[in-house]
Amino acid sequence: MRKSRLALTVLIGVIVIVLGISVVSFAAANRGDSDSLKSDDVALSASVSKDRPHSTMLSGITNIKASKVETQKITLTWDPVDDATGYYVYMRDIDKVSEYALSAKADKPTATVDKLTPTTRYQFRVTAYSSKDGVIYECPASEIEVLTKTGEVPSIQAERSSDVLKIIWTKTDKATGYDIHRSCKASGNEFVFCKSVNSTTTEFEDKDVKEGELYTYRVIPFRTVNNVKYYSEKGKTIDLLSGLSAPADLMAISSNTRITLYWKDKKLASGYNIYMAEGKYGKYKLLGTTEDTSFSTEKLKAGETYYFHVQSYKKMDKKTINGTWSSLNIKAAKESDETHSTHKSSVAGSGTYVEVSIKQQHMWFYEKGKLTLETDVVTGNADGECDTPTGKFTMTSRALDTTLTGPGYSSFVNYWMGFYGGCGIHDASWRSSFGGTIYKGNGSHGCVNTPLEKVKYIYEHTDYGTPVYVY
Repeated sequence: MRKSRLALTVLIGVIVIVLGISVVSFAAANRGDSDSLKSDDVALSASVSKDRPHSTMLSGITNIKASKVETQKITLTWDPVDDATGYYVYMRDIDKVSEYALSAKADKPTATVDKLTPTTRYQFRVTAYSSKDGVIYECPASEIEVLTKTGEVPSIQAERSSDVLKIIWTKTDKATGYDIHRSCKASGNEFVFCKSVNSTTTEFEDKDVKEGELYTYRVIPFRTVNNVKYYSEKGKTIDLLSGLSAPADLMAISSNTRITLYWKDKKLASGYNIYMAEGKYGKYKLLGTTEDTSFSTEKLKAGETYYFHVQSYKKMDKKTINGTWSSLNIKAAKESDETHSTHKSSVAGSGTYVEVSIKQQHMWFYEKGKLTLETDVVTGNADGECDTPTGKFTMTSRALDTTLTGPGYSSFVNYWMGFYGGCGIHDASWRSSFGGTIYKGNGSHGCVNTPLEKVKYIYEHTDYGTPVYVY
């Protein structure tokens, strides 16, 4: 009995289990403006799996690393295993806390896994296997954690481009924050760090700018893991010209299903881009460009509301710099003259301007986009010779208590505001009524005859350069 117990004790003996654990750690340093992440910077950790069945016929995976890391692709390499038939690569998304799934099968000690998500932490398990007598044996698995390259910001645009430059951008999924850099002539066109913001901030405002100077901004998203910042590869840039702001006093007039836009010129602008969307949430499409300060559409669908952006641009240094834009929406008028019966349905705009409708024989005066006065008027005699000119004009002459002279007439007026040659807006004391169809046979010589009290108010609230729109 004593001998049996002794034999059993010897049989059990001392069983030594050697568990080799290899750890690959990383040391990543913050990079500068143009440095990119190195492959070993993203190998966050690697260790031998303890929970996967293995065979002593094969040695474990060693020296596993991420040799190439992209936004949607990771390439792994490791030391070859003697007598291995091939290798299995399993993967899980750490951010989603997902389970391991087979992602690749390789004949050589390397594998590339694609269709990944940018700025995402993945964990890989790599194991070697061999096949003998129809049975597959796997060695202990090694694990490595890898972060895909941080994605770029999807889009970036100018919010302001006047004496203050402001940019806004859309969020990069899973980014921890953003670094903003700026280059300009003063910095030798080299990028200089401006500011770092967290992921809740998607805008940057720069007041340290000089009018007429070109600035380039770069937004670089990053994700922080274990107190280390991992940046996108390039960042996204935008060029802004200080002073190239949105066109002022944008307005529109609709007639015969067409829409005509008008605005004030910007001294730095080479021209303007015209965008239109069909519907409040429709996609804006470029209609065309112009170097003028007006633009007319083709015929549109009557009764539909259209949305417009008018964006200034400047051609310089062999490239085009876009500024910010002004916006408005307006309903396309029907071809019938009756569509102008409601002023708000035919005109939309902002700023201070005078508007005259020949068909309606009516005038409206806007101050900073608000209607402050309207009145019936009498325009040029509709005979093909004295018609009041139509289009966009500005006040080019102004006078008090002056006499207007021409072929066959001499008339004293209290207030004069000229906008096109000898045509202007003035009072007409010789008239007892305004509006209606007076202009058809008893109209002016081309001027806009206006009641005295009305024209007095307009004169006192306008100046040289005030827009005058006649249609």
